[in-house]
Amino acid sequence: MQWVGVWRVRCWLTGVMMAALMVATVVPRPAAADGAWLDNPALTWNTPNMTMPHPTQNRPGPATEVDTRCTQQARPAETDEDRAVERAGWTLFASYEGGWGVRIVRGLSGYDGMCRPAEYQAFVFVDGKLAGTLSPTSMLSRTDGALSEIDFYGGDTVMGQYARYAEQDPLCCPSARSYVRYRIDRSGPASTLIREDTSTEKTATGG
Repeated sequence: MQWVGVWRVRCWLTGVMMAALMVATVVPRPAAADGAWLDNPALTWNTPNMTMPHPTQNRPGPATEVDTRCTQQARPAETDEDRAVERAGWTLFASYEGGWGVRIVRGLSGYDGMCRPAEYQAFVFVDGKLAGTLSPTSMLSRTDGALSEIDFYGGDTVMGQYARYAEQDPLCCPSARSYVRYRIDRSGPASTLIREDTSTEKTATGG
């Protein structure tokens, strides 16, 4: 009857493991917070004739099967602005937006386990020169301050939408979103992207 005892122990261990897995799946994991700049309306970072920022993350090593799947999302350079972003060490992703002498180009330096952008940034060029970025620091998908949408209304207005996570939010569901309106100042010797105003509102999950 010894095998019966072994079988019972195995069933018990399986049950414990399944329970732990369910808890890990259901309990929200805290999201990293790096979007505090959105709550500080006085913070500015874009300056006339600013230099192109470089990614801080080391370039990935030899590609694995997963890395290859992720890198297939990258796009080739088409414009001079694209090539300027690539020369600074970024990988291009998503389509660019442009018009009226403006181009908005997105670059990243890595991916998370689900091929979402990691350490990414959005660069705004005016007449071929960098006017600014849509965040003072590079961003990570599904963390506080992650840029999720860009709207370019033509002329001089750019809107950015950012995920806002509270400490208790699960990574799938930020409880709020911030909207930043930028204006392209063309009055000086070099065009500069100026942060005009920021508003934050709760999402459906934020109550």
